[in-house]
This record gives sequence, structure tokens and C-alpha cells, in this order.
Amino acid sequence: MAQHNESGEKPDLAHNEFIHDHDLAMEKVDTAEAMHMMALSEEEKVLANKLRRKVDMLIMPLVVLVYLMNYIDR
Repeated sequence: MAQHNESGEKPDLAHNEFIHDHDLAMEKVDTAEAMHMMALSEEEKVLANKLRRKVDMLIMPLVVLVYLMNYIDR
């Protein structure tokens, strides 16, 4: 049940909102400008591939284990 204070009103609850940069921009971004911002440098591409491999090496053994346990359970 909700707790009420002495006057019978419900207390105010804290509310947090996250405001992103794209929420603040009122004008539309040009498509060419958006594509330029999304383009990765060669160094960023190499780092992204390394990160993807690390994540894959963490997740794939777990997925194989789950499939194996599912097979054994049948």
C-alpha cells in the first residue's frame, strides 16, 4: 500500500530522466554529415574487430555448453 503523510497526500517520488544530444537538437542532421560521423577510422575498425573476437570467445563456449546441456537433458 502507498504511504501517506499527515495531510493524507502521497509523497513525491524521485524521477530521473536521461537527456541525449539528439533530443536537444531541433534541426535535422544532413545525411552526408551523419554518414561522416558514423565512419570509422582504420584504427577504430581494428579495435572493433579485436573487441568482437574477445566477446565471441567469451560467449561462444557458453552457448555451446548450453546446447550440450540441453542435448544431454533430453
